[in-house]
Amino acid sequence: MNDRFETADHAAAGTGERVVKLSTHYYVLSLSERTSRLYEAFRDTLIDIENTWFPMVSTRSPSQPDLNDAQLRALLQRVDHHFAHYYTQDPLGVVVIGTSRDQTMFASLTAFSDVIIGTADGDHSTTSTRDLGRIVWPIVKSVMANAGEKVERDLVAATHAHNVAVGIDAVVKSVDAGVGATLLVEDGYQVSPENSSSLLDDVDNVVDIVIDKVLALGGNVIFVENGLLNKFQSAALILRA
Repeated sequence: MNDRFETADHAAAGTGERVVKLSTHYYVLSLSERTSRLYEAFRDTLIDIENTWFPMVSTRSPSQPDLNDAQLRALLQRVDHHFAHYYTQDPLGVVVIGTSRDQTMFASLTAFSDVIIGTADGDHSTTSTRDLGRIVWPIVKSVMANAGEKVERDLVAATHAHNVAVGIDAVVKSVDAGVGATLLVEDGYQVSPENSSSLLDDVDNVVDIVIDKVLALGGNVIFVENGLLNKFQSAALILRA
């Protein structure tokens, strides 16, 4: 991973809690009494991590009934320990998926409750990465989009007040200057470094780096449907007053 920009959970600052990383790059931890999986996610694209730590297959036979509480706790403690191996190397937010029972038990024992950015119900141990991406990415987007319904009104007001940066190059300059408050970007918008006049790190998508910077500054990121920001060249940044 390139040198990403962390976004602090300011309420946790100084409390000893971890810094939560909201990003288009995150983990997905799928809990199951049969096979628990860990994915590295980039937007709605998931990569199934496969090595000695994951997938984590339990010894439960197909004919065996549900694990009792002690057995489930022991299993999920192992999952948590295995997840720690990855988080310590690359600390990212995580979406946790599982049945209500699995999630409740996991929440009671995990050492990483402060980096869980969302949850989804159900045993998805056999769900394809494509379908799983369609489930978890909207959850992450909704966490980012915490500015609510007033954003559209704010954008109109900012435009009238000439308090908005329009287009990716103007957005990058404003974000680098630390003056961005809310970024609105079309969901499918991507820009390669070669198509941007700004000098950025060697990354696949300039837009993702801009998103991370806005979040790191304590700003908001709102994803909108493709085409709705045509007159703003697919990306607009409401500047701080």
